Amino acid sequence: METVLASERIKQRRKELGMSYQELADVTGISKSTLQRYETGSIKNIPLDKLDVLAEGLQTTALFILGKTEPTNAEFISSGIYNVPVFDSVSAGFGAYADSRVASYIPTFIGHNVENDEYLWINVKGDSMAPTIEDGDRILVRRRDSVDSGSVAVVMIGDEAFVKKIKYGRGWIELHSINPYYPVRRFEKESANDVRVVGAVIEVSKKL
Repeated sequence: METVLASERIKQRRKELGMSYQELADVTGISKSTLQRYETGSIKNIPLDKLDVLAEGLQTTALFILGKTEPTNAEFISSGIYNVPVFDSVSAGFGAYADSRVASYIPTFIGHNVENDEYLWINVKGDSMAPTIEDGDRILVRRRDSVDSGSVAVVMIGDEAFVKKIKYGRGWIELHSINPYYPVRRFEKESANDVRVVGAVIEVSKKL
């Protein structure tokens, strides 16, 4: 690793984002003192797992930090890769909570000629969709107001958001969990109008 160059890149990105050491520490979980040592180059080798977390917190890539490439937003977009926001709550991701701040950004391949603001990552809490989607996993969601029956989707009931498999019938909607310990929720007739689809789950990123 080019230690000096890596330290300069880290400092450059942190200042471009206007982040303090504490703010970067809050996002990455890496201590302030360790971040300072990364920037000064006193830590000669950044562990790969820390490098990935650091790159995510700095809204860039590990390759950029290592000096292998220098992706700009325009270059990301031209290759079909976008900086997609990450939310810590399903509801926050869809604006149902007053505190809907973006936790971080992840460079994500979406493809060309798409509306990248339709996409968001959400950190999942809970085990109702285990083992397919487990607590701590991250899901990529595309904003949609309808999905096919049998699809996994984000749905809102009032101000609460859920990740469920949704099934339709004549006059009813069912929300299914994959975990068998959670019962099926069925909405019939007028109550079916309380269920609103807000996004389709298109990818699951598993925790290590």
